[in-house]
Parts: sequence; C-alpha cells; structure tokens
Amino acid sequence: MNQTDLAKLLGISRPILVAIENGQRAPTATMLTTIATALDVRIRDLATLPAADEPSLVRFRDPLRTDESARAGVDALIDFGRYYRMFESKTGSRFRSRAVPPLSLDELNGPHAAADLAASERARLNLGDGPLLDLHAVLEQDVGILIFGLTELRETKIAGLFTYSLDLPLVGFNVVQNDARRQRWTLAHEYAHFLTNRYDAEITYEEPKARDTKELFAERFATHFLMPSSGVSRRFKELIGVSESATVAHVVLLAGQFQVSFRAMCERLEELERIPKHTYAHVVERGFKPLEAERSLGIERKDESLPRYPQRYLRLMRLIWNKGAASEGDVATYLRTDRLSAREILGAFETGKQLSVDRPLEGVV
Repeated sequence: MNQTDLAKLLGISRPILVAIENGQRAPTATMLTTIATALDVRIRDLATLPAADEPSLVRFRDPLRTDESARAGVDALIDFGRYYRMFESKTGSRFRSRAVPPLSLDELNGPHAAADLAASERARLNLGDGPLLDLHAVLEQDVGILIFGLTELRETKIAGLFTYSLDLPLVGFNVVQNDARRQRWTLAHEYAHFLTNRYDAEITYEEPKARDTKELFAERFATHFLMPSSGVSRRFKELIGVSESATVAHVVLLAGQFQVSFRAMCERLEELERIPKHTYAHVVERGFKPLEAERSLGIERKDESLPRYPQRYLRLMRLIWNKGAASEGDVATYLRTDRLSAREILGAFETGKQLSVDRPLEGVV
C-alpha cells in the first residue's frame, strides 16, 4: 500500500499523511484507529514503537520481490529491533558493544584479506587460535549483535539474514536448521557482513546459485574465523601423534573439536596441505557417512538449536514485565509467539530462583 492509497482510506490528502508520518501533525484518535486497521497493526505499537528503518526494508526488497515467507522473516527481524529499542527507552538501559567501524572490501583486497581480518578479530576479542565453541555468546555479549531464530523462514531456503537497522546489528537464522554446526557457520558468515558491508542488508541462502564478491569474502572469513590455520594445524599434529599417516577418523575428531562439518574440515585440511586433495570427494564416493563415523568414535554431537532470543532482549523484556508495564499479550507480541509459549517464558521469570539473581549481594563493597 502506498501513501496515496492510505490517504484515501483515511479521507485525507497525501500531504497531510506525509506530515503525520514526519511528526509534523498529530493524527486524531479515529485516524489512528483507521491506520492501525488498514496496516493490520496495533494502535499501541503505532504510538510507542520507534519507526521501522525504511532504508533497511528497501535494501531487502528487490531480492525478496516474490518470496512472501522471506519478506515475513525480514519484517520479523526488523520488528525485533524496534521492540528492543523500545525496551531500552523504557528501562533506560543501553548496551556498550565492542564493535569496530566497518571496513570496505576495497580496503581488504588481496588473496589473504579474509584470513587477515579473521585473525585480527580473533586477536581483538582475545579468542586465541583454538576452537571457538561459543560463537553465539561472543557475538552477542562482546560485539553486541542481536541474534534471533526466525520461524518465518521455515519454508524458505534462507539460512540467515543480516541488517543494520535503527543502529542495531541484527542477525536472524532459520530455526529449521537445528544443526548447531550449520548455525555457527551462518553466524560467522553474517559477522563478516557486519565487519565489511554493514549498511547493506544481506540474505544468505543454504545453496546459493551464484556468489558475488561479498558472499565469497564472507565464506572465506567464516572458514578462517572458525578454523584458524595455526590452531587447526597444531591440533591435527596432536591427533596424529606417532601415526604414520592421517586417517578419516582424525578428520572426524578434528571437525568435532572445532564444531564444524566434516566437509568443512576436510576442505580446510586440503587447503593447508595436511591431507591429499579431493579427499572429501573420494570418501563420499565410497559411501562414507560422517554421522555414523562420529557415533562409532563416541563423539557426542551438540545439535541443539541456538537460543531463539538474545539474553539482552529477554532481560530487558523481563524488567518491563516485572514493572507491570507489559501484559501477557504484549510479551507474546514481543516474542512473536503464542500466549501459551509466552506464559511459559514468563513462568520462569516469576520463580523465586529467577528473581533472586537481581538481588544485591550481601557484603559486597
């Protein structure tokens, strides 16, 4: 619906509607009700939520022209950002992140640019060169990215979304991907976009038909960020020990340590010339099944999905709920879920054990 269409529904001219949108003219109660009905939103949200970041929506619009499910995912992600900004304004809380200014890909030219950026980010965040097992916590708590699981993407081939809306870095992942390793890869990929083309909304597909320069860079960054050369090489040598040569079991064990797929580790070791070229293609042709190999080696896969909501998001929502400033229906809206699920989450907030974490520590000076 464009402005002309909405103005006709309201019985006003388009210039008056523009003045209302720009905050130069206040709508009447009747007009506010009509706007809410026409746009299928709540009057309360029209009056309290910050405006959506239109540039973010525009950047997403072209690639999602015919995909309604994907558009719903984009809307959900940006709405989460709007709710979070509202939480901050109501609680007077503002998170201080350790994010850095974005770099353009023009500044990162050269064959080793992705590897260099991955190494510098690991150093800046004091991550060393070992397995990065809790990437989700690092990106949320240290960098300040808000990460949401999007049920709206269930019927799509989209692995993840990234946008910088309302001065917030937002990442959404497809909840259908209940493989924690794939989700970690998606997060590392989106982190590359945050570090480089931050102001360009981005869509990552599970099996893209074509990759542009930005996508290729993000994939290379994810490879080096999750599997740094020095850390992978050192642990590979430790695994092999006194063995005469590497085996498939060594690769499976190493993939488990770094929490990446068998294929990703194979390709990384091939690149580092630790195993023969085309090893992955060769073992797959022979019917090798990584999951069966993991079970036979006693590797316990952590396939639980990532949390659907950021801890910061839930904490601020909880503060609003405890103050009586949000109803159960509001919470269901903020979580984009049904009232029963919202009630279960609120139930955890209401227990004495949960509430005790906010009490001052006795004897602390």
